[in-house]
Amino acid sequence: MLIEHSQAYIADLTAALQKLDHAAIGAATAMLMDAWREERSIYLFGNGGSAATASHMMTDLNMIDTRGMTRFRAIALTDNVPLMTAWSNDTGYENAFVEPLLNFCKPGDVCIAISCSGNSKNVLRAVEAAKKIGAKIIAFTGDTGGQLAPLADVCVHAPHPFIGAQEDIHLVLDHLITQSLRNWIARVAELNARELKALVLAAGEGTRLRPLTLDKPKPMIPVNGKPVLQHILEWLVSQNVRQIAINLNYMPRAITGYFGDGASVGASITYAYENAMLGTAGAVKNLESYFRGGPFVVAYGDVLTDLDLRGLFTLHNQALAQDPALGMTLSLYRVPDPTRVGIVGLDGARRVTKFVEKPAANAVFSDLANSGILIAEPGVLDHIPPDVFYDFGLHLIPDLLAKGVPMCGAPVPPHTYLLDIGSHENLKLAEMTFGRATFSAV
Repeated sequence: MLIEHSQAYIADLTAALQKLDHAAIGAATAMLMDAWREERSIYLFGNGGSAATASHMMTDLNMIDTRGMTRFRAIALTDNVPLMTAWSNDTGYENAFVEPLLNFCKPGDVCIAISCSGNSKNVLRAVEAAKKIGAKIIAFTGDTGGQLAPLADVCVHAPHPFIGAQEDIHLVLDHLITQSLRNWIARVAELNARELKALVLAAGEGTRLRPLTLDKPKPMIPVNGKPVLQHILEWLVSQNVRQIAINLNYMPRAITGYFGDGASVGASITYAYENAMLGTAGAVKNLESYFRGGPFVVAYGDVLTDLDLRGLFTLHNQALAQDPALGMTLSLYRVPDPTRVGIVGLDGARRVTKFVEKPAANAVFSDLANSGILIAEPGVLDHIPPDVFYDFGLHLIPDLLAKGVPMCGAPVPPHTYLLDIGSHENLKLAEMTFGRATFSAV
C-alpha cells in the first residue's frame, strides 16, 4: 500500500509539473535577472510552508556564484521573527509583512509573494504596498491564484488541487529558477570577458558650428580645455575599451596629429580614411577586418557622455546569452519631442519592435530615442553593403528589423550625461554642465 501511494503521488506530481507555464517561469527568471543586473533588492514572503519556501529561495538566490560580479540581494521577510511578530502583536497579523517591507522596498525592487490560496491577507497587503512603491511582483500560487494572481506582474500557478503538492511545486520552481540564473550568469560572465572594441565616428565637418569648424573638425572643438574627441576617448578607456578605431574625412590631420597612436590617452588607435563619406554603418563596414573578431561599440565623435558602458555591455550579453542571434543593443534616452529624432519601440523583453526616423506628430509611438551609442555583434557586418553610403538609422536598423534579426534597446540609467555638441547652443551648454550635471540632449 505504501509503495502504491508513493508511486501514485510521484506520478500525480509529475503530471502537474508537466503542466507548468514555461512562459511565466521564463518571465519570472528574466525579472530576477534584471533585478540582479540593476542591483535591486528581492523580498520574499509567505505563511507556513510558503514561509519556509521563501527562506529557502532567499538562500538559493544569495548563494548564486556571480563570477565576481555584483551578488543577488535577497531578503526573506519571514526570517526576521522579532520584527514580524512585533508588528503582528501591535497592529495585527495582516501587517506582518507590509510594515517590514516599507522599511526597505524601493521602486524597481522585486517581491516574490508565495501563497497557495492566493488570498492570505498579510501577503496581499504587502503586495499592494509594494506595487504603490513601484516594485515588481512575482507570485507563486496554487491552482486558482486567488486574489494574488491579478496583482502580480508574473504569476506562476501550481496546477494541482492539493496544497502539499502545490508547496512541492513551489520548491521545484525555486530550484528551477535559481539554477537557470546560475547558468545564465555563467554565460554572461563568459561573454563579458570578451574584448570590446570601439568605433568613434569623427568624419563629419560640423557645418552648424561654423566658423569654429573652418580650421578644425567638429570633434576637435574644445570643451573645458580639451577636444571633445579627447573626452570621448578618455570615457572609452575608463570603461576598459582601449582598442579604438576612428573614421576620418574632413581635416583628418588635425586628429591624427593630435592623438597619434593613442598612447597619450591610454588607447591604441586605428584610423580609417574615407575619400567619400560612408555613413555611420558604412564606416563600420569599411573596418570589417578590424571588427570581425568580436563585439564593438559605436559612438559619435560629437556626443559627450558618462554612460555606464560596461553596464550596457552586460545587458547586451544578458540578451545574447538567451538569444545567440542578437545583432545589437541600442542605448536609448527619453525625448520631449519625438518628431525630431529616430524613435524606438520596445516589447516587454526590451526587444526592438519598431524604429522610425523623425516620425510625423500623428505617427509618434514612443518617447525613446536612439542615442547613437550601440553595441553590436560582428554578424551585423554581413548586412552592410560595401563601398556605399549606409546609415544605422536610415538603413541598417530598418533592414535588420525587416529581416527579423533581434535587437535590444536599453534606456540610459538616470543621471547619465548625454549631450550632442553639434550646435552653438549645446556647445555653450556643454561648457557649463559637462562633468557637473546630468543632461540628455542628443
